[in-house]
Amino acid sequence: MPKCFVDGKEVEFALGENLVKVAKRAGVEIPVFCYHPGLSVVAQCRMCYVEVEKMPKLQTACSTMAAEGMVVKTQSEAVKKGRQGTMEFLLLNHPLDCPICDKAGECDLQDNSFGHGSANMRHSEERRTYVDVDMGSVIQKNMNRCIHCTRCIRFGDEIAGIHEMVAIKRGNNIDITTIDGKQLKTEYAGNYSDICPTGSLTLKDFRFKKRAWMLKKTATVCEGCSKGCNMEIQHEGNVVYRCVPRENLEINKYWMCDEGRFNYRYTQDETRVVDPTLRGAEGAKQASWQDVVASIEVKIRNGDVLFLVGTDLTNEELSAIREAASALRSGIKIRTFGNADVTKSSEDGPADNILKMKSKTGNLLGAEKLGLEPLTGEAKAETVVVFRGGRAVLPKIDSKWTAGIGVFNREESAGFDGVLPGLAFTEKEGTLVNHAGFEQRLARAVRPRGGCKPVSEILMLLLNTKSKAGQA
Repeated sequence: MPKCFVDGKEVEFALGENLVKVAKRAGVEIPVFCYHPGLSVVAQCRMCYVEVEKMPKLQTACSTMAAEGMVVKTQSEAVKKGRQGTMEFLLLNHPLDCPICDKAGECDLQDNSFGHGSANMRHSEERRTYVDVDMGSVIQKNMNRCIHCTRCIRFGDEIAGIHEMVAIKRGNNIDITTIDGKQLKTEYAGNYSDICPTGSLTLKDFRFKKRAWMLKKTATVCEGCSKGCNMEIQHEGNVVYRCVPRENLEINKYWMCDEGRFNYRYTQDETRVVDPTLRGAEGAKQASWQDVVASIEVKIRNGDVLFLVGTDLTNEELSAIREAASALRSGIKIRTFGNADVTKSSEDGPADNILKMKSKTGNLLGAEKLGLEPLTGEAKAETVVVFRGGRAVLPKIDSKWTAGIGVFNREESAGFDGVLPGLAFTEKEGTLVNHAGFEQRLARAVRPRGGCKPVSEILMLLLNTKSKAGQA
């Protein structure tokens, strides 16, 4: 492979790689604003200045391709002076509102100002100001903080496939906005906030909720569809505040859809059933674990029984349910459910040209690999026990007695005779198999809510109750 030198270090590179990537491989971080590895290169912020031998002027590392024998300096006096000038220029109009800005603590402008800026500012004129712009249900725009990197414009054009962000006017009067001031239409709007290097584009869902440095971060997988996008759950005090994409070039690259990003909300919904309930003459009421487990076990022991398992459950949960069904008694049927129009992986496919898949559960292929068959038509049996992770859409059920084990809200469980609350994807560990056959791991981010228990523990209670009944 060809080699070049970065700050005296010899580095191998592939043809076509720019100096930002090559330097990073050498352990040298070149500061950037407009450059993003998932977007086209425009070299307009001028923050990534480097000095290249035999070139008379400073070069932008993002637009300069590495060449055999090239000698690059990233810390020369000329480079430092160039970056200082760039930072001074970018801060001419930037407000000093870090104490109230959601980006504080993870802001590229803060980091680069500290690492490459100057303590002196020669500008004394009044800063320009803009009114905050409501860009729809996901994004709030603060143009005062914008540094015109155009990442948002390029993301819309190149990734989201919708030309909705534009730059109008020029020079000091430039304004980054939507066409005709309309609200954002893309279903990937949250990525605008992710790629914005300042606090100009902020998530409404996260706005003024929590400081970034207080958040704990858990690397996990999105359960929103069979794509299995890699993401990070950010939480504090057992509360999930936001989910952001995690880089995986084989699956989701740097992005995720808004449906997956905000999917965590149902896990913290006030209507979620978090304690056992049992239906009596006066309707469903909270009951003890022992009473509900005993009621379900009695129904399972005799008659026609169907275990309905969601393809939103992990491989470990599905395996445990199958083994428990055999141990409880013979003749229990098991069928899977997810969303009605996609019952098999062969029916799955892209729902758009970016990331979304038709299957809205994360483990459809995993359930097939375990040999579980899908439900066709109506779920009909004397007793139906529904196991659900929270994402699978409940089918029509025709039974004399129905129990739910897993994640349900009060409306979903309204027709159930007994409910045992289980864990949501933010509260458990396990593996999922995405549509392409990649096995990935869910990681527990927060503690279970209320009295919720793992499916494995609930199955053990059912098995233990059976053994007691047998002894009696």
